[in-house]
Amino acid sequence: MIEEQNPWWISKELILENEIYRRWYEAEVKWVPDVLDKISLEPFSLNLIFGPRQVGKSTALVLLVKRLLEKEDPKSIFYFSCDMLSDYKELDQVLGEYMKLRERNRIKSAYVILDEVTFPREWFRTIKYRIDRGEFRNDVLVLSGSLSMRAKGEVESFPGRRGKGRTLIMYPLSFSRFVEVMGVKLPRGDLDHASNAMDFVEYRSTVKNLFEIYLDTGGFPNSVRDYLRTGKVNMNTFQDFISSITLDLNKLRRSETLFKAAVKGVINRTSSEFSYHTLSKEGIGTVRTTISYLELMDKLFLLKSVMAMDPNSGEPVPRKERKFYFIDPFVYRAFSSWVMTQVPDQKRLAEAAVVSHLSRIYPTFYIKRNGEVDVVVREGERYKGFEVKYGKNVRKFIGKVKDIVFLSREEIQDNMVPISLFLALLDLPQSVEVTEV
Repeated sequence: MIEEQNPWWISKELILENEIYRRWYEAEVKWVPDVLDKISLEPFSLNLIFGPRQVGKSTALVLLVKRLLEKEDPKSIFYFSCDMLSDYKELDQVLGEYMKLRERNRIKSAYVILDEVTFPREWFRTIKYRIDRGEFRNDVLVLSGSLSMRAKGEVESFPGRRGKGRTLIMYPLSFSRFVEVMGVKLPRGDLDHASNAMDFVEYRSTVKNLFEIYLDTGGFPNSVRDYLRTGKVNMNTFQDFISSITLDLNKLRRSETLFKAAVKGVINRTSSEFSYHTLSKEGIGTVRTTISYLELMDKLFLLKSVMAMDPNSGEPVPRKERKFYFIDPFVYRAFSSWVMTQVPDQKRLAEAAVVSHLSRIYPTFYIKRNGEVDVVVREGERYKGFEVKYGKNVRKFIGKVKDIVFLSREEIQDNMVPISLFLALLDLPQSVEVTEV
């Protein structure tokens, strides 16, 4: 069984027999996820890769195999997709088979790459047991799985057992990476670089058109490839995403009905602040239940929660109403169809894109006191505000937020930048290392 998933043991060229790699290789446009450069390949390492469903984790692992084949003994590279295994016992049998093979071939250091490791029930028991026995002391482990791994707290099974490993979160393509995939190359940089767009005004029209496409497709690989092939996102792509979400809900023994009610409430209130009590009236039940389902969406990396900030102290105000945004336009469109509600208008989707982009790397807040600032980020001791204004702007500052940039539909002038050009110039990683999950 393990030989079927590792055809490169016979010949390196046979990696083309792997369906995931073949689809990537034959795609009209392909890109290499930056998570490959962040995985620790120094023994002993236990790497964990999270991310929303269909964000490209499996493709990343197969591309890691291809990269390792360029310099390592093929039989030292063990890849296995665990989605057909029922429990930790079957996973243990699979690993046992490989341990025997590596011993026969005198492999002293191996790369053990397990995709969809969360499918087998109690998968972590086998991994923990073999780590404690010292069987992987000279190895690199790379495990990917559904975000139920995080929601169940299964990662906490490995205290002191991670070695030099890293926990990496994969996100959908940012708009700047999307622009690059579409063949437009712009120099990317920090907030100040992205806020000063005058030098790139000639790209305004091109980038604006791409942003309108991005608000339809989002940054999920399958939706982007659908658009490149047919000019729209295939309905099956939306359905596959929803099916994967319901699979996670079933594993977590959570109510699909309550989850959908929470989703619908968030969609209908995107860009507005609201309380848990307000949302609980949407048929979810108690405030405690409402909080638990919003926290679940956060743990599944589907949702960003934004707290209010006191403009004078610069500190968050946890007791005030919050704003909630889904992480990608594709998620909005898939969920809107699922719960049968209208997709937010372009301005609100644009604001959600700004929040989801900035919150990858900055603490993110909003202000509503004597005026409103849609998004405020904290960078050290500095606060920078961003206001999505598809109409006329008003110069102002609020408390500690002395620098406010207005993000317009397409107008560009001092202190006003087209939102599409701002996001296209902002350098954001697709994957982020985290210390806590």
